[in-house]
Amino acid sequence: MNKKLGLFSAVATGVGMLVATSCFISLASGTSMVGTPFIISIVTACLLNMIVITSISELNAVMPNLTGGLAQYMLAGLGPVATIIAMLGGYIIANIFAAPAEGAMFANVMNDFLGNGIPPAVWSVSLTVILVVINLMGVNMSALVQSIIASFMVISLLILGIIGAFGLGSGETVTQTVELNVGIKDVLSLTAVAFWFFIDSEFIVPIGKDMRNPRLVPLSMFLSLGIMCVIQIFLSLGFKNYTLYQELGTADSPHILYAVNMLGKVGKYWIIAVALFAAVSTQNAIIGCVSEICCGMAKSNLLPAIFQKKNKKGAPYVAILLMGIITIIIEATGLSSGDAVQFMILTSSIFLMLSYITYHFDVIVLRKKLKTVPRTFKVPLFPILQIIGIIGTIYMMYNISTDSAEKHKIFILFFILFVLLFIYAILWTKLKLKKPLFKSISVREIMAMESPLYYAVRKNKEFQ
Repeated sequence: MNKKLGLFSAVATGVGMLVATSCFISLASGTSMVGTPFIISIVTACLLNMIVITSISELNAVMPNLTGGLAQYMLAGLGPVATIIAMLGGYIIANIFAAPAEGAMFANVMNDFLGNGIPPAVWSVSLTVILVVINLMGVNMSALVQSIIASFMVISLLILGIIGAFGLGSGETVTQTVELNVGIKDVLSLTAVAFWFFIDSEFIVPIGKDMRNPRLVPLSMFLSLGIMCVIQIFLSLGFKNYTLYQELGTADSPHILYAVNMLGKVGKYWIIAVALFAAVSTQNAIIGCVSEICCGMAKSNLLPAIFQKKNKKGAPYVAILLMGIITIIIEATGLSSGDAVQFMILTSSIFLMLSYITYHFDVIVLRKKLKTVPRTFKVPLFPILQIIGIIGTIYMMYNISTDSAEKHKIFILFFILFVLLFIYAILWTKLKLKKPLFKSISVREIMAMESPLYYAVRKNKEFQ
């Protein structure tokens, strides 16, 4: 397949993953607790994610154009067990719950907006079916849809943020203090809340092989994070001007409250359209990018080989269909709208943080192991940025929730899931891979995995 995706399509994919409907809730929650100093949390979280992107970019430069390269990077540095835990936990499990949650939010908005009595599950299932079909039509069609939606969201959120930040709305502004009675420790503890605004920009990596110039992958990720940071800052300032903090923290739909206070009915319909597109964009990006990751893991023999199968459009249809079916089942049962699923998403997100930590360690290992390998991108100030990234991410994991009881429950569930993944990783590595548990796999062998002849060659023990 010819590489047709440009910088704009890649950035659209990144922004599409970042702008989720849950971000509006998190932004309102953080702003209501500390006021405009929440911007410090936003910037800190963005910088920590940019450090992650520097590590991922260097790994991508070492092994470019690999299908689902995220898994393969870890194999080269940290071995099978760490790779399986990080990838299945941080990307597959987390997004299995994230996709139907976005579908449920789409359904709730549609139901409230139209008020025609159609069950929410009908809306969410219908959305998923449409997006599955789009993704089955190939990466170019998926990217086109993503580009259109992302353009509308970015432009709209920037305008809504600027209007609010500078008090240019038709509604009355409110008078309240810039900051609440909090200290810097309180502000920094909310970095974990702001962290959710910036996760998954690395989903650009799996589509890097379909870009005209794969070297633009790092730039695409940095631009996505930068755009999201600017949007969140303006919106936080806008919240201060048009929504009382006490109302902002208790509102079920704080973004709608903000838009109505600022622009009346025009603002209401505008933000509803943005929220709908955000849900569509996030679920579309999840279905497309997670399926590519599954395909890459299958090529690395980390998942069953059936996930490698592609249709005539080059789409990994088995992974897309399975992702779609799981999403539809959760949506149809109504579980995606419950507190239990939201709790699971929060817990699973710790695995994503764990994955980010492994990327930093991976860069450190491969710098020593592959000193002479040419890199089109190298992390500056090595290994200072990696150390900062590791410490900062651990800090956010510890502050995953401001509620001590909830945090305790999250850590318990995290431990249970981690143990289960660890057992699976050991069994799969021993019985299927037949490799040492923690020994890295050579880059030569990983590159060879891209060839359909790899496993035939492996049987002849060329690599053993």
